[in-house]
Amino acid sequence: MLPTKDYKQPLFKEQVFFQFKETSVEITYGTQECSLSFEPENQPQTIQLLKLLQTGNVSLQQLGQACPEIEEQIPELLIEFERLGMIQETQDQILTQPMTGLQFYRELRRFLQHWQNHIVHPLAFKKMTEGTITREQLVGYALESYHVTHLCPRLLAASLTKQETPHTYQLLQEFFVSELHHDRLIESSLASVGIEESQLEQMQPLPMTFAICSALAVFAQQHPLSFKVALWLFEQDDPKFLELFKQCCQDLDLPREFYQPILLHANINDEGEHEQITKNLLAEVAYISAEEQLRVKKNIAILQESIMLRDRQIIDYYGNPHNIIPRCFS
Repeated sequence: MLPTKDYKQPLFKEQVFFQFKETSVEITYGTQECSLSFEPENQPQTIQLLKLLQTGNVSLQQLGQACPEIEEQIPELLIEFERLGMIQETQDQILTQPMTGLQFYRELRRFLQHWQNHIVHPLAFKKMTEGTITREQLVGYALESYHVTHLCPRLLAASLTKQETPHTYQLLQEFFVSELHHDRLIESSLASVGIEESQLEQMQPLPMTFAICSALAVFAQQHPLSFKVALWLFEQDDPKFLELFKQCCQDLDLPREFYQPILLHANINDEGEHEQITKNLLAEVAYISAEEQLRVKKNIAILQESIMLRDRQIIDYYGNPHNIIPRCFS
């Protein structure tokens, strides 16, 4: 049996660690681990195999030649290492070099700009530009924004439990405090269109609103680097979108008390330089491996797509006159 990927020169990923015992070796990678047992006489070749996989640039044939006594076991071992996400192709590692946090920040700016240049404007932006957005859809935008601001402190909390530099901890702590009670601004906005606090307590978010909140919470708990980058997406405000939002609210006779708190919330983020939080946090990171760069880019691309899907769900759900507004289910 062969690995599902046709490895030419398999290589252990960074942060794969070994702990040798008398007749076995414990191999760990993040939360993944496996135990490899061997006969005492095979210990030298097992160690040789693992060292070659750490070095890379060695073909499967060369691995077999270097470790003839365990050659038949090598394909099965590679299958297990692949299942646990421990190996990659040597060439994949060479193509991307490790970076400092600030270097990666600059790379992320190019990455996100390239990504955004190849997608259409959010549907809400398009409908506001055309003047076809409805009053209910604008209210829906505020309702779904309420969920994010209301849950934000709980989503951020796990990030404060991680082992970080003192300055990183200070940055996260200050950011956490600055986000407290922002939901009260959105509450006052919604109160101006007749949505009461008791209704907010019963309200359910749209699936994609729940999904992006969950993603942020998972990153805060399980992958701090993705969390630090994700904050950038949540703290960016598009001045054109906000200006259009205000104009459409006025055109549809929504009261000033509705749109002003939403604009004020955006101004708080801007004046507090919240969009700089990712740059400041990454400046504290001395080393980001090629694999971690790829993992972050994948996570952020998925999160960006989720935000786009959420935009469409807001338009679809709140644009249907038969749907419950707000989404309150007993």
